[in-house]
Amino acid sequence: MRISAPTIKIGRLPSRRANGFTLVELMVVLMILALAATAVVLTIPGEERTLRSEADRLAARLAAARDMAVIEGRSVAVNFAPSGYGFERRVEGAWQPLPGRAFEQHGWPGGVQFAAGEGGAAARIIFDRVGTSPTPQTLWLRGSGARAMVRVSATGEVSRGE
Repeated sequence: MRISAPTIKIGRLPSRRANGFTLVELMVVLMILALAATAVVLTIPGEERTLRSEADRLAARLAAARDMAVIEGRSVAVNFAPSGYGFERRVEGAWQPLPGRAFEQHGWPGGVQFAAGEGGAAARIIFDRVGTSPTPQTLWLRGSGARAMVRVSATGEVSRGE
């Protein structure tokens, strides 16, 4: 009886196949997702930012209404209510809506409350044809703990504060 030696095949050793991701790859992906989520959260306007931008928009529109009164040589009025505000001009003894996209009726954004002077719910500011205001007012916008002020002086100057 002959005993033969086992046959050994020389060739490639079985390779280890990569099934899945390494820990480093997973950490890189998670870090990219975290950075993207942070960027999204920081670009979403908060309540305070919305309130400030609304006060800035109001101040700019009031200054534009004053300038329109001077350019056209006729009185311009801004009417405020709890729901929003709108612009009018005096034409032949009657008040008519002021034309132009910037002077369309504008509603307050959700969560923003308006008060005039000492807490009044309605107000009217008039700019005469030389840009002064016989009806100076302090307007307050409030929302979720923040507040912003827009003031119109008797000289027609529009300023914004906190």
